[in-house]
Amino acid sequence: MNTSDNTATRLKTHFLAHQHLWQPVLLIAWGFLNTLLLATTSLMEIRRHDSNIAAWEPFCWEASSTLIVLLSVWPILRIHAWLQARLGLAGLLVAHALLTLPFSLIHVSGMVGLRELVYWMMGSDYNFGDLGYELLYEYRKDAMTYLIILLVGTSYQFIVRRLQGEASYMDESETSSTPLPDRLLVKKLGKEFLVAVSDIRWVEASGNYANLHVKDSVYPMRITLSRLESLLPRDMFIRIHRSLIVNLGSINHIQPTEAGDYGVFLHTGEELTLSRRYRDAFKAAMGECG
Repeated sequence: MNTSDNTATRLKTHFLAHQHLWQPVLLIAWGFLNTLLLATTSLMEIRRHDSNIAAWEPFCWEASSTLIVLLSVWPILRIHAWLQARLGLAGLLVAHALLTLPFSLIHVSGMVGLRELVYWMMGSDYNFGDLGYELLYEYRKDAMTYLIILLVGTSYQFIVRRLQGEASYMDESETSSTPLPDRLLVKKLGKEFLVAVSDIRWVEASGNYANLHVKDSVYPMRITLSRLESLLPRDMFIRIHRSLIVNLGSINHIQPTEAGDYGVFLHTGEELTLSRRYRDAFKAAMGECG
């Protein structure tokens, strides 16, 4: 393998291992560049027509709008994942079309509130304009913004899944009670290889996927957590939270928290949450293991 291949591999590994950092960094970078470009464009256009305006005002307009959009990305993608697991394509399209309305109202009310606050701090007044006209004007843009968030967000998730690889097994029908085989098939960038079920440390729900944490990798599997729980070996895996399943052999120790739950610490140093709902069954399973 040459130097460029090694560099690409290291970058890909770093990207997948630090998703919790890459996602906000990419969003913040886009938000900054978007605000800078639109604000300077607005300022140049206004000054071009000899209008008197303070330089901070276009930055206030664009930053307030961009901030509300950024805060909307995660909820929109979570709602999409929830809807995707329950609706067909037609129902999904209708649901998203309807959701553009509350999104626009939230976006407009949020950015107007921020602008009024900034203008007040600067000793000035903000005028949104004619309410009906401005709401229609903003909705046209917000509907497109909502669509872009969906397209870019789902594309990003697709790319991540392609880089991570996706796990599957032979009998994936919803009615089948056949337990999982000892090994799962993982498809990754055109290649296929096997992963031992016993190597799965823990599983977390992610929309209509379950993310399998195996060694240094995370493999999404298109299955609900409840469905996966019914297929995993009961003497090896146990549900500890509505969104978590853990391999009993991966647990180092547990520790109570002030909230009444327990922290489940793995041999790798990872910490999971054992909720009160699953505490008795978990302790019974640990007792059987002991």
